[in-house]
Amino acid sequence: MTVVAANAPVQNPLARALSGRMVTSPLVAPLAIYAVALVWTLLVRLPLLHLDGIDEVFYVEVAHLWTKGVLPYVGAFDVKPPGFFALVAASQLVLGPSLASARAVAIALDAVTATALFFLGRRLGAPRVGLFAAIVYPPLSELVAFNDFYSALAAVTTLTFLAALSPLRLVGRAALTGLAVGAACSIKQTAAFEAIVVLFALVRAPDAAGRRTTAVLAFVSGASIVPVGILAYFAWHGVAGALIDAAVIGALVRPASAAEGLTFIDGVLLFFPLHRSILAVFVLACLALLRRRALAEALPGAPLAVLEAWLLAALLTTLVQRSMHVDYINQTLPPALLLAGLCAARATPEFGRAPEWARLGALALMSLAIAVKNFGGGLTNRHPTRAIAEATLAIRATRPSNADRLFAANRGLWLNAATDLDPPTRYIHPAHTLCEFDGQSGHTLSDALAAAPRYIVVADRSVALSCERSERWDMIAATLRNGYRLIVHAAEYRESYDVYERATASDR
Repeated sequence: MTVVAANAPVQNPLARALSGRMVTSPLVAPLAIYAVALVWTLLVRLPLLHLDGIDEVFYVEVAHLWTKGVLPYVGAFDVKPPGFFALVAASQLVLGPSLASARAVAIALDAVTATALFFLGRRLGAPRVGLFAAIVYPPLSELVAFNDFYSALAAVTTLTFLAALSPLRLVGRAALTGLAVGAACSIKQTAAFEAIVVLFALVRAPDAAGRRTTAVLAFVSGASIVPVGILAYFAWHGVAGALIDAAVIGALVRPASAAEGLTFIDGVLLFFPLHRSILAVFVLACLALLRRRALAEALPGAPLAVLEAWLLAALLTTLVQRSMHVDYINQTLPPALLLAGLCAARATPEFGRAPEWARLGALALMSLAIAVKNFGGGLTNRHPTRAIAEATLAIRATRPSNADRLFAANRGLWLNAATDLDPPTRYIHPAHTLCEFDGQSGHTLSDALAAAPRYIVVADRSVALSCERSERWDMIAATLRNGYRLIVHAAEYRESYDVYERATASDR
């Protein structure tokens, strides 16, 4: 007979088995940390959740067209790979073609980055630094870059380094690292710089001796899965050429394009001012490079060389892109936060006897204060939900057909998504039509106007891209004068939409 103590919990065999599995499962800890990171990311993003950026609407419309069967590059030109558009398109299957579809992807992926940083800190032998980076990354990602696209890039890149530094066996580690870096390259081509770093990390690892060829083959095989899958998908739909022309050839010539008018020397001169919003993190990360011996002594066996090379590769991508946009910093944030945290915690005797938690806390507060002061997202630039609804009602009152087209001259793409009216051509971002994005950009605008779309939308012109050319607006103004009538002026916050309908013979 079995005797059970009165105060002992009674468990059946199934409960004991499940309990043991929960304790031993390698997924429990990452999922728990991710859940906490997700809640934290959502909380820090709530005050800025409804701010409207010029690129988010472009991502939403490209994804919206894709869900309708109109593929990127054919229906919407860009030089980015299709990875992020695919994520937003998947989000739209649940949330529809709205700002929320892009925001949800960014929130989920910022939490992925925070989780990966937490575990990278543990891998470096500095768990408090990992916690510091995990806490600080989500608010800095939003305040510094304020671009949902770069949240995806940072997430997959950080996972790449977590895979490369994992305790898995060499072949599995190399294949998983390759898979992650291939996914990163499908989001943005500049992830190739980080790919070189992780490949060297793999072949120089202690367990790679005599098996480097095997490691390289596993890495290349893993890295090819996502890009080859994407190419096969576009080839199946007969538009692989459009993908290659835009995301490969177009991307290679993009840094030298006339849209920004910047040379490589200009990029070097802009490089340091570009980092003012992360000044404290940037300075301490650079100081960590100078004090690598002190860090190596404080963290024996830590893969510091990989972390340093990651930072340098991320900084190089900014220079290659001429330091054009502050968004690029998001790719630098993960390694910079880890190195800055390590330096503050282990290589700054100037802080005296201040405990590690106090040093990291001070760095966190200083970093957030600097980012808030330099925030460029425009706190008053709120998503104009009411204005979009008013303009949509006015358009629907004219009884549009599925064959009608709507051309958004600048920021009116929200109305394409709201009315489900397609643009007249594949050039829909204002940078591609109003700026000298490439040698064909003058024709892209004239082609859109020559298509005689039924509706033309002009958003408030007081908010404009720095590269807009006045003669392009002259073309739009002439078209509106000679064949269109204003049907609604919808305004909200700092945004407004003037919607013009093509006039009929009776209107004239």
